[in-house]
Amino acid sequence: MADKNSTAELGELVGKFFTRAQSEAQRAARYGRDALALRQVRADRDQMLVKLGKEVRQLVEAGEVTHPGLVRGVARVAEFEEKIRQAEEAVRGAGGDPSASGEGTEG
Repeated sequence: MADKNSTAELGELVGKFFTRAQSEAQRAARYGRDALALRQVRADRDQMLVKLGKEVRQLVEAGEVTHPGLVRGVARVAEFEEKIRQAEEAVRGAGGDPSASGEGTEG
């Protein structure tokens, strides 16, 4: 009879373990889906901000927007692009390939 009790207890313990493992697996899967969705929404937002920035730059350069902060920001971007151009020339001058060291200039 002791064997029947031990077997029943073992079965109950295995059942609890399986239930807990299944619950944890479901929780981990839910977390993974939620984390992936969060990453995707952030990437979409960042992509939209880049697009918006490019549109603002075009509007400032066309003279359609004259807000001082936006004009300054566009000027700073132009300064960065000039520095990038100079750095690319330096890399080329040293015999390297500037495209191998990251992104090129975007216009």
